[in-house]
Amino acid sequence: MKTAVIFDSAGTLLKAYRVAKNVRSGEIVENVASTNMVLQHPGCALVAIRADSADFLDNLDASTTISTFLASSSISLDVICRRSKCTTERIASAAKKDTLATIGDMRDAVAAVKLKCKDIYYVNMGFVVDVPRSEIPYVLATGGRLFSGARRLIQRLGELKVDVYIASGDNRKSLSALSRELGLPESRAYDALSPAGKKELVLKLREKYDLVVMVGDGINDYQAIEAADIGVLTVQQAGPRPQVLYDSADFVIDDIGSVEEVISRRLPEGK
Repeated sequence: MKTAVIFDSAGTLLKAYRVAKNVRSGEIVENVASTNMVLQHPGCALVAIRADSADFLDNLDASTTISTFLASSSISLDVICRRSKCTTERIASAAKKDTLATIGDMRDAVAAVKLKCKDIYYVNMGFVVDVPRSEIPYVLATGGRLFSGARRLIQRLGELKVDVYIASGDNRKSLSALSRELGLPESRAYDALSPAGKKELVLKLREKYDLVVMVGDGINDYQAIEAADIGVLTVQQAGPRPQVLYDSADFVIDDIGSVEEVISRRLPEGK
């Protein structure tokens, strides 16, 4: 049986540490569920900055607003999650009208991640946009390191002749590093995917494979989990999740290594 497994990255293969800075109050909020922040507020969207690293922040004035930087920069934005049906163009336009969030705020969020997780090998950045108000109420940073059983799982899936893919909202550099770490071809790592993009990948692979399994941990994986032949929700990364996410999954696991057992049940004996 020709089988493919698609993994989300942060929170699924990687133990993620997420930080948000409240732009108005200056408060640093640790261990946030960024997609939940958006889903709880109508009109909001979660946007990722498509940058290879956070190093570019060091060359910018801390007082520069993010909106000013975006207006003069070639750096792209990716909408990861949105509460309403706002277009990407409208979300970007709203972000560029904000007058409060600064490069210094973004640096603070990145520094908070690095302080707590000294052994991480990537940092992603982004912000929440309140579209109706044209404001950036929160800036975000995320760092991650592999869950202890991830390398062994990928090795075992290879021995079972299962093709492994990664589908993530993270940037290209982060996924390239993750692919190398796990010994996977970079051509099977899909970066900067929206929830709909993950679902589209699942449907595309279902045309090529007898069995497609999607493994994710958050609401941004909901569409893909529902579209797969087998949907697996992993809760190894602690945090609140909506009931609809549990209801969409065929299996709920608390250790990424359990994916092997889920797949082995469906493979012909001797595989």
